[in-house]
Amino acid sequence: MASTFDNNLRLREMGTGDESGTWGNRTNENLELIGEALGYGTEAITTNADVHTTTVSNGATAPGRAMYLKYTGTLDSACTITLAPNTISKLWFIENATGGAQNIIISQGSGANVTIPNGKTKLVFTDGAGSGAAVTDGLDKIDLGSNSTLNGGGFSDVTASSTTTFTNKTFDANGTGNSISNIENADISASAAIAFSKMENLTINRALISDSNGDVVVSNVLADEINYLDGASSNIQTQINAKLNSALPNDAWLSSADGRNRFYFATNGNTITKFDTTWRVDNNSNTTMLTCDTSGNFTATGNVGAYSDMALKEDIYQIENALEKVNKLRGVHFTRKSNNSKEIGVVANEVEKVVPELVDEHEDKELGTVKTMKYANTVGLLIEAVKDLSKQIEELKK
Repeated sequence: MASTFDNNLRLREMGTGDESGTWGNRTNENLELIGEALGYGTEAITTNADVHTTTVSNGATAPGRAMYLKYTGTLDSACTITLAPNTISKLWFIENATGGAQNIIISQGSGANVTIPNGKTKLVFTDGAGSGAAVTDGLDKIDLGSNSTLNGGGFSDVTASSTTTFTNKTFDANGTGNSISNIENADISASAAIAFSKMENLTINRALISDSNGDVVVSNVLADEINYLDGASSNIQTQINAKLNSALPNDAWLSSADGRNRFYFATNGNTITKFDTTWRVDNNSNTTMLTCDTSGNFTATGNVGAYSDMALKEDIYQIENALEKVNKLRGVHFTRKSNNSKEIGVVANEVEKVVPELVDEHEDKELGTVKTMKYANTVGLLIEAVKDLSKQIEELKK
């Protein structure tokens, strides 16, 4: 009768008449495997494997037979480990010593399984129920006796439903990650005097806000910025709007973001504009209508007109001796002192002596009172001068 391996340790069970003359060797073999089952074993999982099978071999040494089984290797995701064959009913201490901070999931069949976090060890047992076999956490329902201790200290008086007073105890003082959860406001005495500096993520000189989860977190707002609001007596936006709608100040330059002075509203009613290269007026289509350069040259893309309607005038009479007056004027070439440009025109001081109506005065900041010329108004004088000249020509023809 042939040997079988149907037991939970997969030891050789010799039948009648089997292994004649080698029973001593087979017995020693089984004793060694029993010792292996009571010992420590380690098994490496293929790198980044998602599934792995640990098989307890029939009558041969195997790491999976050990009572304490340590898994090594590197994972990039959780790995499901199947304990085979699925007919073994056995107890294991299983350690997840893999790299990669991933869980291992211990399974045997389609039944329940047990997840072991990275770096942790669990006591599990299998029911060996075949294809539907399950793995169970052996400590899930353990009841520790009244004399049980933890690291040498008693904890038998603390239960999930008990009320226990902790005096001068430290929780997670060494930063191991242990903490107490589900503490409610009612559990904290009004006189607890928890230091504000103990709040998580507290940063010096930062304001605290409530995030989308209702947790208190540190914002990017500085404490000094909060202090700027001190003294605000009404809605800040309302105050800003009031400032924006208030009158602009007199006798002070309004500057642009680049630090240049742009506008000045003088108390006497004058409005002053400054520019570096060109003063320009554009329409809403971004077409330039008017420009003025730093030399005072004014250019319009259209006609420059002046009021000249009859309704605006009185004491109208024709210019007399126009040709005589023109003959007393002189056209000149000249160089403008401000920019050395070569130009032609007249001298206002000379024109004033002949036709004072063509000359005005202007107050210059540097030169004081200077004469200005109404060049457009010379058209009337020139029209009458041409008419006088035409009359003389007609008389000569006769």
